[in-house]
Amino acid sequence: MAISQSRTEPQQHTLLPDHLSFLLDTSAYPHPVKEVTLLQTHISWVFLTGSFAYKVKKPVNFGFLDFSTLQQRKQACMDELRLNRRLAPSIYLDLLSIYKVGNHYLLGSADRDNAPVADYMVQMVQFDQHDLFDRRLTEGTFNPEWMDQLAVTVADFHLSAETSPTIEHYGDPDFLLQHILENLSIAERHSSSQHNLNQLRHLSDMSRKTHKRLDVKLKERQQCGHIRDCHGDLHLKNITLYNGQPTLFDCIEFSDEFRMIDTMNDAAFLVMDCDSVGRSDLGYRFLSRYLEQCGDYAGLELLPLYLSYRAGVRGKVSLLLEEELLEEEEASSTAIKKSHQDAAHYFVLAEKHLAEKYLDERRRPELIAIGGLSGSGKSHLALLALKQLSAVIIRSDATRKRIIKDHPELPIYGNEMHQLTYRAMFDAAATSLRAGFSVILDATFLHPESRERVADLAAEESIPLTFYWLDISHETLRERVQRRSSEAADISDADLGVLEAQISRYERPSEPYIIYIDSSGSWPPMKKAVAS
Repeated sequence: MAISQSRTEPQQHTLLPDHLSFLLDTSAYPHPVKEVTLLQTHISWVFLTGSFAYKVKKPVNFGFLDFSTLQQRKQACMDELRLNRRLAPSIYLDLLSIYKVGNHYLLGSADRDNAPVADYMVQMVQFDQHDLFDRRLTEGTFNPEWMDQLAVTVADFHLSAETSPTIEHYGDPDFLLQHILENLSIAERHSSSQHNLNQLRHLSDMSRKTHKRLDVKLKERQQCGHIRDCHGDLHLKNITLYNGQPTLFDCIEFSDEFRMIDTMNDAAFLVMDCDSVGRSDLGYRFLSRYLEQCGDYAGLELLPLYLSYRAGVRGKVSLLLEEELLEEEEASSTAIKKSHQDAAHYFVLAEKHLAEKYLDERRRPELIAIGGLSGSGKSHLALLALKQLSAVIIRSDATRKRIIKDHPELPIYGNEMHQLTYRAMFDAAATSLRAGFSVILDATFLHPESRERVADLAAEESIPLTFYWLDISHETLRERVQRRSSEAADISDADLGVLEAQISRYERPSEPYIIYIDSSGSWPPMKKAVAS
């Protein structure tokens, strides 16, 4: 959440300490400024000037962060520049100082005749606030395909992120439990509601129990290299559309412990945040594409704990902001009420992910398979299904692209690669189902044995199976594949040659449990059929 206040004339303002008030003056900056807009979070002030944004740390100490001294704020600014340049190098520009010269304050980047420094700030390129992902969603201008692009960015970032024995040390299960409980403890200290207090204590108990059950798995993650120097604060307000690309900014710079975490913990924040605004379909779209890139399906077992933890973090932040707003004369009652409601909403969400009732439901996942010739619309139907069912989509095309890197000598559509792809796809599906997540398999399933394997998987896991088969004219398929190939905008590498080879040996499936759909028209509601 942010509070905005515009000033074009220099004057005192109750939101700001004396040495920052001059930054509300348009003449304070070394470049033309028509208007200054002040944004505030619970730990920072941000001055928007049109071309650039200037971010100053508040002199606060919340226990989990400490900016109370000038040197601590300088180090935090330096760390913010260094760390955020990993994902947004074009946005993070420089470290600037605020100098006191006589009775005045000046902004600069060089020493001013040994003038004392009053504070430090990070200079950033200013981007349009309407391009923040949370704003795009609210304003109805969000393109779901951005989640696909973002998933690739995050997966590549995680795969290349630094790790070391020191970083792995922060992945100790005791550290995670300490972070979860400390976060909830801080929320308790700042909560004025008895209901919230009871809820937070219950949440602490549930977190302990879940953490104990997952202790061995957490240690395995630590030992297998999944603890990395991540972003740490990967939610919708920290993602913007910059130069047409989803761009992550504002990572955790104030605590190595909060940033050096399990990569699944990092990704969980965005999944939770999408769910919190009623768009779980976007969260699971991101999660599905992310897993396709990195192959970390084993991490799903820990996801409910991480989702609860992240919801608790957002709840705590909302409480801190509510408390700060209550102390400010100019804070609106609407803003205070929203912060209070946000906190309550996030704590309910945190409870949901660990509640026994919810976990029991998660232990009964579903398996959906979507088959058909190349170009029939399988991926489109899979994404439509996410609006009705929170599930992990596993595509054969994406799986093939991931594992071909380990088998560059194999023809991408050869028989051996086909066998490896389906084996990897079914392994990922089994892992996801056993972690309690419904799965949508997206593949051609042209060979009877692949369809039999789907039915066997459902039987092995004792779960319901829904199998769709997309019927469409071969001529329409040819037109689609040709258009797709010319646009080069689809993950599939299947061209007309591949399609013609499929058609030449195509036999329409005859399994009694398959539901046939004519995908050349409108999409029907999702139906269910259980394999016998």
